[in-house]
Amino acid sequence: MFILCRLVTILAFCRAALIQNLRKADAKIEALFSQAMLRRGICTTEEYIRAGSRRRFSGARVSYSLLDVGEDPSEEQIAVFEDIGFTLRICNGTFRTTFRERFRDVDAVAMRWMKQSFPVEAELQVQDRAVSSGLTSCEWAEQLFPVFPRARFEASDIVLYLVRLELPDGAIYIAEPDGRTLQYCKPPWVVSLQDAESRRYPFNGLVAAWAKRRFERLRLPKGWTDSPDGDGYRVSRISCVHPRARALARRNAAFEVRTRSVFDATPGSCDVLRTMNIFNKSYFPVEQLADGARAAFQSLTHGGLWIAGRTTEDDLRNHATLFRRGEGGWEILERIGAGSEMEELVCATVVSP
Repeated sequence: MFILCRLVTILAFCRAALIQNLRKADAKIEALFSQAMLRRGICTTEEYIRAGSRRRFSGARVSYSLLDVGEDPSEEQIAVFEDIGFTLRICNGTFRTTFRERFRDVDAVAMRWMKQSFPVEAELQVQDRAVSSGLTSCEWAEQLFPVFPRARFEASDIVLYLVRLELPDGAIYIAEPDGRTLQYCKPPWVVSLQDAESRRYPFNGLVAAWAKRRFERLRLPKGWTDSPDGDGYRVSRISCVHPRARALARRNAAFEVRTRSVFDATPGSCDVLRTMNIFNKSYFPVEQLADGARAAFQSLTHGGLWIAGRTTEDDLRNHATLFRRGEGGWEILERIGAGSEMEELVCATVVSP
């Protein structure tokens, strides 16, 4: 009897060990399957910080709700805001990439020519268009105001905020002000609604397709992005303006952030105009670039300065040209790096006062 009991005990122990090992194997298989088939999103600041050094390049799998840092954010929140903005791309295909001191050399050249061209007591009208978050505009303005204390500075972009649509089950859609959707978020999912998900993660692709169909079935009313809430949903705005730029606008009325297109022709509205990283051949056809040059010419006063150029992706160097508006065309004053790729087109474009 003793031997039989001992044998039963050994068999029970072996069975328990076998079951435990099988469960461990199943968990590993499930984990490997999940990693291969789906990509989890980053929905909170804590998750973002845990993501490590590659988090800046996580792109659309990071919830754009994390851009909502309020009016008095911590340095940690500002770092998250800047990281997300580094890879943010809106529906028209343009990236909102920016970073601190990106235009240091451009600012130095612009300030030198401004000092040569205008008296310090002048009521200069300065416009910086396609500014993304407005961080680099803020950096330039902080250099400009001590030299030209009566100047006014307008930083503008076509998208200054995103719209957050919250549903009762916790699902969130992130859209542009015109209602075009960018992202769907519902933990653990964060999927892009403008870019196709990688084939490596078919579950993400299925979630994105389902989210698009669900959004269509909501049948939201026209103008829903401008309403605070509706039947079964809530709407709020997420500022895309850098906290530092917002703070400067609050304490200095001469600095303004507003919505404007680079193609807006505003006759004689500014003495200095900057359009960096927007009039690129990779973004617009030649005809539209010519329209942009004409809009810049019409917006500047006679003798006004226009800084146009781009930052190359491989080495992050700036290549820009500083133009002066003449009576019937442009004069090239100086080049930074290789100059603007628009130079030849700008000089060949027929303009009218």
